[in-house]
Amino acid sequence: MMKNNSDIKSLFASADSRLTIDTGRKQNTLELIRTQIEHKEIRLVCSNRRIWLNQFRYADRNMLLVHLSGCIFILFLMLLMNAKGIDNQFMLVASTILAGVLGAFSILEVSRICFSKLSEISESCFFNISQMTAYDMVFSGLINLCALSAIILFAGFQWKIRLIQIGLYILVPFIFTQCVCLGVLLTEIGRRNVWLIAAIGGFLSVFYVILASMPRLYTESVLFIWVIALLAGAAIFAMQIHTLFKEIGKGEILCTN
Repeated sequence: MMKNNSDIKSLFASADSRLTIDTGRKQNTLELIRTQIEHKEIRLVCSNRRIWLNQFRYADRNMLLVHLSGCIFILFLMLLMNAKGIDNQFMLVASTILAGVLGAFSILEVSRICFSKLSEISESCFFNISQMTAYDMVFSGLINLCALSAIILFAGFQWKIRLIQIGLYILVPFIFTQCVCLGVLLTEIGRRNVWLIAAIGGFLSVFYVILASMPRLYTESVLFIWVIALLAGAAIFAMQIHTLFKEIGKGEILCTN
């Protein structure tokens, strides 16, 4: 077989050797190609705006609706606690727990791509995993931002707590929960088991109850610690997001499916 291939190559080489190449015409053709390339108008098959619109049109809205319903339920609980005359301490505990639940749920919404068992198919279709993940993060972030802002403003004005304080007390558990859950998602075992992230979120909720039972942690003298914790958590979360998209680019997310 190898000998036959060698004979065929020899025949082609022998036939090509008889052809004479016009150097002038070759040069003119190359110049024409270069000119056409320079003046060629590059058109995007689909603009970024159209990509986002198509994402919203074709995306699975089930998790998005569940997330939105959860935020509405949380706001309803805040109104119910106000109607029942809940004191500041209990409200603080409830707010930190609810913020942690929101943080865990936002990562669960992003992780549905890993648990769908269709990542490899999705990567071969119109949308890729990076676009789908970015879509989930953006819309999940917008929903969480609205819900957390409502909780902070409502708790601050209703229970007469400084907005910067209640904001730190709510945002730090939210960011910390996201960091831990996203860290679990970045591991192979975390990508294979959806209940592991949910269990971690539940464990952190219990941890926030213990944290809220220490009044000395919620005084103005240690407010700078909360600021440092928030900035550190935001930096870690940003690095984790970078790592997540890097893993997606390398195909690590696809391989676990």
